[in-house]
Amino acid sequence: MPEPVEGVTVAGTGRVPVSPDVLMVWFGAEVTDPAVRDAVSRCSDAISAMLNVLRQRGVVDRDLQTAGASLYQAHDPGGAPRGWTASQELSARLRNFDRAGDLVNAVLDAAGPLARLRNLRFDVDRTTERYFVARTEARRRAFGDAETAAQQYAELAGRRLGVVMSVREGDAGYSPPVPMRSMSFASAQGAPVEQGELDVMTTVEVRWELLS
Repeated sequence: MPEPVEGVTVAGTGRVPVSPDVLMVWFGAEVTDPAVRDAVSRCSDAISAMLNVLRQRGVVDRDLQTAGASLYQAHDPGGAPRGWTASQELSARLRNFDRAGDLVNAVLDAAGPLARLRNLRFDVDRTTERYFVARTEARRRAFGDAETAAQQYAELAGRRLGVVMSVREGDAGYSPPVPMRSMSFASAQGAPVEQGELDVMTTVEVRWELLS
């Protein structure tokens, strides 16, 4: 049998800073009512009112998605049943940061006390050319990072790098936007939205042959 080829395996990381072009917002509606049907109906009406505002303000259907629903029995502090709680969630992809605060306020106002603001997160539209350019550059940087480390290990061992024996891409993702201003939507005028930057990231694991 041929002897196994000696090699060195190194992981590398590539990061490319980009400006977010999408604000992901998760809205919710929650209703507690003595009757199951009424709880579900009122919750659905609240979500529909939110959707209507989003569509009226120009958010297209491909940027809207129902994100989940639940129904469970509610209890008072003493443990006695007091009705049913229905909950639904809706995610929206907002592309106009200048009007995002006002729009979020309008959506919450549409559902009144039933409305919930679950979460907000900046993101990059992964269908755009700028995303693919950034992802390509992140791969190049990740490979270069791994190669630099592998070259150093080879020198420390008194060896030389040979051919690349394998390449395996790891998880890709984003770092959080920095800085991101705290967003409070209490005022009717909306809040400032400071998107900052995030990094398009990728990792790679590369194995090189080690030569004498």
